Amino acid sequence: MAKRKRSAKRPQAKHKKQTPSQHHKCQRLKRTNPLRSRTTEAITPLCGYLQTAVAALQSVLDRRIAFRLSIIVAGMLLADDRRTASAWFAAAGVQQDWDRFYECLISVGRSSGSLASAMVGLLVQKFAPGVGDRIQLALDDSPTSRFGRCVEGAGVHHNPTPGPADGEWLYGHNWVLLTWLATHPLWGVIALPLQSLLYVRQADVPKLAVKYAWEFRTKHELGVALLTSFVQSLRARGVRNSVWLAVDGAYAARPFLLPVLKLGVTVVSRLRRDACLFDLPGEAVPHRRGRRRIYGRNKLSLATLADQSQGWESLTYSGRGVEVTRPCKSFLATSELISGRIRVVLLRFDDGNWAPYFCTDPSADVREILEAVAARWAIEECFQGMKEVWGAGQQQVRNVWSSIGCWNLNSWVYGLVELCSWESPQAELSDRRSRPWDNASRRPSHADRRRTIARKMLEKQFIATLPPTPNSPQIRTLLEGLIAIVI
Repeated sequence: MAKRKRSAKRPQAKHKKQTPSQHHKCQRLKRTNPLRSRTTEAITPLCGYLQTAVAALQSVLDRRIAFRLSIIVAGMLLADDRRTASAWFAAAGVQQDWDRFYECLISVGRSSGSLASAMVGLLVQKFAPGVGDRIQLALDDSPTSRFGRCVEGAGVHHNPTPGPADGEWLYGHNWVLLTWLATHPLWGVIALPLQSLLYVRQADVPKLAVKYAWEFRTKHELGVALLTSFVQSLRARGVRNSVWLAVDGAYAARPFLLPVLKLGVTVVSRLRRDACLFDLPGEAVPHRRGRRRIYGRNKLSLATLADQSQGWESLTYSGRGVEVTRPCKSFLATSELISGRIRVVLLRFDDGNWAPYFCTDPSADVREILEAVAARWAIEECFQGMKEVWGAGQQQVRNVWSSIGCWNLNSWVYGLVELCSWESPQAELSDRRSRPWDNASRRPSHADRRRTIARKMLEKQFIATLPPTPNSPQIRTLLEGLIAIVI
């Protein structure tokens, strides 16, 4: 029997409405339990810089629920296997008031803007950009697969990385994420998440509009909203440094670029090979009526310019922590993307292929443009770490604000773990004595950083409280071995 050809059209969700839950909140409130125990702290509390950073985030939440944020973060660090929200609560030792912690996730989702502003304050305090230093950002979107009925905000989205058993489409959420790109002296560029917004397809908006007055916004509009919030938060703290934004070719569009340029942000992105470009207009003729020309008279072909042998020069720049030397060609052009001049850079790779990039600042240096393009890959590593290490998208919550809160919590904890490990030596982060087959000099992964912090939390709770008995060193050794196996 011949196989049916898979359709390229976007499939539609087929989930039916579920029956009312037996754990409905209104029914629980009618049956109050006077013996209900209240969780006031985690079994294994946070320690060190992470405790201080989470306290700064808690300060923007309502004081009646703010203390629950540190408990949730502690559970996130110690949870294992499938990282659902219930696994967080179990690892943190949440008791009968578990429903209050689900409400805390909703509050985190609704207050994500204020929490992101507090996260910006932590990054500014950590790196303290000097006068003339440039702040580098990256913006991109990524989907998370979901399964189940009545998942609010979920829809059918394009799958950017389909595996052997995956299809071209997936059912779930789609997130637009803004990150701060910081350069570590040893590990290169690291993306530190700031805030994410949920993209909901226009076909799925009416279901949310009835309950939450949700309005449809494109990914470009969500990206502009994220940048506007970041710039306002940055200027409110007195930081006047220039801001560069690295994006992929999907955001090289006029509806996105024009509002971003009004914010004073310089954009670096990939350019289409068939992009409509013109040369520079000539000098204005004195005493001639009419406005000055914006575009030149001659149209430029990137393919023709790339085939020409003249104009190429070798340039050495830093690409993902390694100095690389590649031939490139740069020139000025006018484009309808921003209704003005842009700096175009053609880069030729080792296999003979080439790619065009552009910068909205015509006076930008070619080396800085190529390094910004290479640094953008850090946000892809951030997405991978959030999904594989923290299990972003696996929390199994259906409320849209809970989903937003869980995704942002995963991203912020990812950034806080990187900040906590920023000044830690490599020997502390990549302790592979229990794995002699592994390369001890390999760069520490984000999972290594998470395990180091979780191990410190457990050691502070168990090992530091050991009494000074004759068998204390032996017990300490046994506990260290047990913690190494668990974490």
